[in-house]
Amino acid sequence: MANNEWKNDPYAVEWLKKVAERTRQNYTENFPKWLAFIGMTPTEQIQKRFKDLQSSNPKERGFFEDKTVEFKNALVVQGLKPNSVRSYLIPVLSFFSAHRVKLNFKRGELKVEHRAEDKVVKEWIPDNQQMKQIYQHGDARDRSLLLVLFQSGFAETDVSHLNIEDFPNITDCEGHYPITMYREKTDVLQRTCISEEAVHDIKAMLEERGNPTHGALFISQKGQRLTTRFINDIITTMVEKTYGKERAKEFKTKSLRDAYNDALLRANLTQEIKDTMFGHKRSGAKEKYAISQTTVIDAYNKAFQYLSVNHGTQARKDIETMRSNVTKLSQIIIQLNDDLLKLRKENKALRDLMLQTDPNALQKLAESKGIATTTMPRYTTEQLWKLVIDSTDIK
Repeated sequence: MANNEWKNDPYAVEWLKKVAERTRQNYTENFPKWLAFIGMTPTEQIQKRFKDLQSSNPKERGFFEDKTVEFKNALVVQGLKPNSVRSYLIPVLSFFSAHRVKLNFKRGELKVEHRAEDKVVKEWIPDNQQMKQIYQHGDARDRSLLLVLFQSGFAETDVSHLNIEDFPNITDCEGHYPITMYREKTDVLQRTCISEEAVHDIKAMLEERGNPTHGALFISQKGQRLTTRFINDIITTMVEKTYGKERAKEFKTKSLRDAYNDALLRANLTQEIKDTMFGHKRSGAKEKYAISQTTVIDAYNKAFQYLSVNHGTQARKDIETMRSNVTKLSQIIIQLNDDLLKLRKENKALRDLMLQTDPNALQKLAESKGIATTTMPRYTTEQLWKLVIDSTDIK
């Protein structure tokens, strides 16, 4: 089926209605790979499944089970890792189960074996120095996205669902911005902060978009909310630009959340605070008690030394901008002083010319300014000129 036409298939519509929004988003991204492999529309698959289950031929009854195993093997041949393979198989199983024609497999039939080269796990948990390098390879949106994932501990799906309305008065914020939200995956409260560095970039991003007041926080160039896959692609591209394609293969967007967790551990926070900042359920009855923003911000400040990417770079840039503006203002003042000196010289030249032309001009000018001429004999010419000039706007 071309593009997204399959989403309008009645069996696909019915299936997707039964799953949560986050799950629906993942399924709609991964299911097309199965459709391309099987070469049937959703309706054709369900109708064939109904027919096959009525057959007494074991091969026909197990047609889709066999095809699913073939699909799994094809994904493995493509070099996909076990977790990626499973992410493509799950929508297939869900689709058939949603229509009461569940696929049945023998134990271990869908198991994906780790390749020999994958058995030694290569974990890459980036530190803030590495993140500083990656940070340089993105625009305002990409940098904001990177910092929110790395410094706030949000998963991609949480970031995807962020709205501008979730950050009232962020344009007035100059420090860490505390935020409390339910995680999409677990529905557990996560209390964390949007760092001052992320706040700086988010404000720049929103300014580029004309400072909208509502809608998705992170959008594509077409104005659409970023999907989790789009977010992964953005971060992967930044890593590739920094470290090359080979090294980027070791990187997962989840590594950013791992790095956030690592920072909380290094800050020696209590388990309860760490759990609430990471979005894990606190043990026992503790989950029912709130934790103040002051406590969260204090804990976040302790961890931020291991999360900071710019180390004040943004603040220094802001100071440089202020210095530049002050320099420009000083130049304007100097120019105004120069103009004023020219006016004074011109005024003196006009005065001298006026006296040469009309000896009584000074007396007439003084009288026009309300200076009593009867007192003139008590003043020298220069003193009287000073009185006249003091009564004008040009000093």
